[in-house]
Amino acid sequence: FTFGRGDAEDDSLLYVTQTLTTVKMMLGMFFVLALAGSAFAGDCCSAEDRREIQFLWKKVWASSFTDRKVAISRAVFETLFTRFPESKALFKRVGVDDPNSGAFRSHLVRVANGLDTIINLLDDPDVLAQHLQHLSAQHIARDGVKKTYFDAMADAFESVLPQVSSCFNVEAWNRCFRKVAGIVSAKLP
Repeated sequence: FTFGRGDAEDDSLLYVTQTLTTVKMMLGMFFVLALAGSAFAGDCCSAEDRREIQFLWKKVWASSFTDRKVAISRAVFETLFTRFPESKALFKRVGVDDPNSGAFRSHLVRVANGLDTIINLLDDPDVLAQHLQHLSAQHIARDGVKKTYFDAMADAFESVLPQVSSCFNVEAWNRCFRKVAGIVSAKLP
């Protein structure tokens, strides 16, 4: 003798209850994932961010302005050396002791052109990933390079570039540059 409606009806009721519980759990998981996704979306280097950075970069970085490249790179390195004086020793072989020397100016142009390459690869994620892994390996191989130096350079670019371009978008720059710098410096101390 059963107190329910019968075995078939009890099974149906159990099935409906389990289904509703499953649907509620799935909706809850979807909600949590949606919240997490929106929280991380601000850290993303979006297609719009990439387009804006590439557009501004072409204006700031025209190849005819080598002196501008040197000035921007010099300002970035001066910021790095001010915040972390010990980092200057990493650049002895490229003439850091004479910041006006051809050797150091050449290094500044190489850094600027390296950044130019990264910005131009933002729309090609496979090639960009390989390029960033290569840069990461190069910096890991150099004793004394630290992640904090990349953070200082990111801060320096953030303060220098708006001085060169009146419509510079700091937020877009940070979303892309800090992501790239984070990949290159991820395995550094």
